[in-house]
Amino acid sequence: MKSNNPPSATYRLQLHAGFTFEALKEILDYLHLLGISTVYASPIFTSTPGSMHGYDVTEPHQINPAIGTIGQLREIKKILQRRGMSWLQDIVPNHMAFHPSNTRLYDVMERGPLSPYSEYFDIDWQHPAPELSGKVMAPFLGKALETCIADDEIKLVLTDKGYAISYFEQEYPLSASAYDVVQSALMDSDTMPVNALLDALYQQAMSGAALNDWQHAKHQLYAKANRALLEGVAARVNDDRELLKTLMQQQYYHLCNWQEADKQINYRRFFTVNELITLRMESPAVFDEYHTFLHSLYREELIQGLRIDHIDGLRDPAAYIERLRMLFGSNCYIVAEKILEHEETLPSDWALQGTSGYEFLSITNHLLTNPSGEQQLQSFYHELLPDVAGYNDVVYEKKRLILERYMGGEWENLVRYCYTLKLADARTNREHLKEAIALFIACLPIYRLYPSQWPLDDYAQEIIRETFVKMRSVNRVAESEIALLESLWEDIHDADKARNRLLFLQRLMQFTGPVTAKGVEDTTFYVYNALLSHNEVGDSPAIEGFSVNTFHQRLIARQQHTASSLNATSTHDTKRGEDGRIRLNMLSLMPDDWRIQVEQWRELNRPYVNTLTHADEYFIYQSIIAGFPANGIVTPEYIERLQQYFIKAVREAKVNTSWASPEETYENNGVSFIQQILTDEAGFVKKVRSLLDRVNQYAFISSLAQVLIKITAPGIPDIYQGCELWDYSYVDPDNRRPIDYTLRKQCLETIIAKEKAPGFFPYLAEHRQEGLEKLFVTWKALNFRREHADLLLEADYIPLQCSSAKVAAYARVQKQQWVIVIIPLPGEPDMTASVLLPTGAPAAWRNIFTDEMLDSKGQILVADVFKTFPVGLLTNEI
Repeated sequence: MKSNNPPSATYRLQLHAGFTFEALKEILDYLHLLGISTVYASPIFTSTPGSMHGYDVTEPHQINPAIGTIGQLREIKKILQRRGMSWLQDIVPNHMAFHPSNTRLYDVMERGPLSPYSEYFDIDWQHPAPELSGKVMAPFLGKALETCIADDEIKLVLTDKGYAISYFEQEYPLSASAYDVVQSALMDSDTMPVNALLDALYQQAMSGAALNDWQHAKHQLYAKANRALLEGVAARVNDDRELLKTLMQQQYYHLCNWQEADKQINYRRFFTVNELITLRMESPAVFDEYHTFLHSLYREELIQGLRIDHIDGLRDPAAYIERLRMLFGSNCYIVAEKILEHEETLPSDWALQGTSGYEFLSITNHLLTNPSGEQQLQSFYHELLPDVAGYNDVVYEKKRLILERYMGGEWENLVRYCYTLKLADARTNREHLKEAIALFIACLPIYRLYPSQWPLDDYAQEIIRETFVKMRSVNRVAESEIALLESLWEDIHDADKARNRLLFLQRLMQFTGPVTAKGVEDTTFYVYNALLSHNEVGDSPAIEGFSVNTFHQRLIARQQHTASSLNATSTHDTKRGEDGRIRLNMLSLMPDDWRIQVEQWRELNRPYVNTLTHADEYFIYQSIIAGFPANGIVTPEYIERLQQYFIKAVREAKVNTSWASPEETYENNGVSFIQQILTDEAGFVKKVRSLLDRVNQYAFISSLAQVLIKITAPGIPDIYQGCELWDYSYVDPDNRRPIDYTLRKQCLETIIAKEKAPGFFPYLAEHRQEGLEKLFVTWKALNFRREHADLLLEADYIPLQCSSAKVAAYARVQKQQWVIVIIPLPGEPDMTASVLLPTGAPAAWRNIFTDEMLDSKGQILVADVFKTFPVGLLTNEI
């Protein structure tokens, strides 16, 4: 899918109260100077108070006041237009915040089926559990509802919105269905006005009025009432715990302990996050209402493109994209967050420019890893931790863990839905069917499939075959039910049965993605730690046989099919910074040395280990290599960052502690261990610095190669905020720390001022720790790309043959225009190597980085390219 305005380069920004539209305006000149064409903004719509990310939207029809105003966005538009820049907006169609400030959901909780938004959210109003029938579950209590009432934590209160149920800082509406309970307590003649008020409110609620009309009517009625009298009635209800209990039973929502959602639930969540409730985006009415304001921003040219968050959560992504494309037109640049497994491709019927780029991260990450060294590191890991299963076995185990422990309610709902649609009957063994569904979810090798019509395409059929083969290898007891589930993927002539099959399969697919994401990214990646750099979103430590040829073939396919996908190497979701990942990759150059070093560290640090497991100790050592400060100075701030990262990692691993049940003793032991070893300057820290001196010798150059590939390979380069300098951050929230743009602007201005002066490249090398070489490559290559935007977007990708396995090269060619990229692969560069050129290639070349001229005569000598700077970007424009 082509668009008339794909970006030249995007710059991802996390907007929140700490970085607002006003702060953004201050850096636009800098971004333009850097070579950025497009601001790529995190969600900017009103979200829960204090949100640092914006994915918990509460009002999609309003700019978040904490970020700025639409007036400020209009000012930014003018600045962008003057500089020929654009705006790519991240949108969240799958879910909204389950929060009292979400007025649509608040109205559903208040008016139930009478709310115009009763079908807006993905709620099962017919759930068979008595406490959930006709209600939405609200799992936000710290303990059982009865206990909260007994402990006086649940109260009826009067707020500016009228009567509400209070639980600490949260306030939920008094549902219209519960008014009669309050009225039952009003026997005195002096409370007749309250009776009259509740009657009037009930009549208004029953009218099914639009949200604004209902809110206005409610406000008018409450404004006329005697406030003291209303508060007195609330006090009377609160004094009668049985009455309060009855009141809670009559709500349109079931307030309960948050852990109940692990076993039973009647709304679809984002992953396992209770605080995010999903939308029925498959409904045209919901789609139209949700996108109204967003489309007005596009019509006003305040935004020019869209990035769709978590598209795999939607029931029918292709249908959603088609609606979105019809609404926004062919000129709107649209990409989706979609994690593609190795060799998986984007569905061909999606009217998108491409993805947000995780598959590019994987391709580049594997190119910049030594394959044989990586295998040796894997072997060492299993010697160190012989009880750890193979990676694929761990993935299966952790997917089952997520499904059984945290998504039991969703699992049960799928079984029931299969019966409801008459796809199973009384002859079906229910427990075996439940097991078959679990097996399918755990064995599916990708995030999800996209069944929308029959017959399924060849790729889907192959994935289904592979999945059921694996299922049967695990469990043959449930063969009849496995066969039943398998049959649902087959076409059938009965139209009603075919429709029901699709309904079930699409629903099933809405949960395979969350189970995979939680089981792999948020669990396995913190448990299986052979080489942490490949425990990355979109990547996998299980990819084998990756070669330079694999890299080239993947990029050829990228140019043919998704040439406008983003090329990402760091995002707000990556597990560690892009340069920290490269450092870890360099361990594959020295596996024997790493083994010796780890064994020495384990002996040295034995007094501090306490109950810390060998697995977590090994995780910490790798994390120190990835995140150690570039200047080599261990500060209290760095120690605290690593400690916080450790706590998050071990809780995500769910082995020795977890978010649900934190084991403070274990966590404190890990925190203490980190404190002890990172304050051992003469011992451990000295050894870390010594190893990093060798690691960085290679990592610095491979990081430059990574940047250059990102900017020149098929796709749109995406720079994550601040990553134009070294990025050694850990997973969020660490990777969302404030960025020092004053420093970056000063560094860039210095580079520009010194570029033509003698001694420039030695100056860059002298300031390697500050990341000036990376900034230079980013600036120079991005500006070259901007000047040759069509060439690098549309040109053919041609792999170039190299005389050495230590060098990789490719050309981008369109008509008579040529660009050649030459990079060293990890390790000592082979300065005797040459790059062979195709017949008809130009003879004269200019190195964009050094401005040196080269004569080729059919080949380019690597020594000529790397003699001044370690990576090469060549053009035949003299």
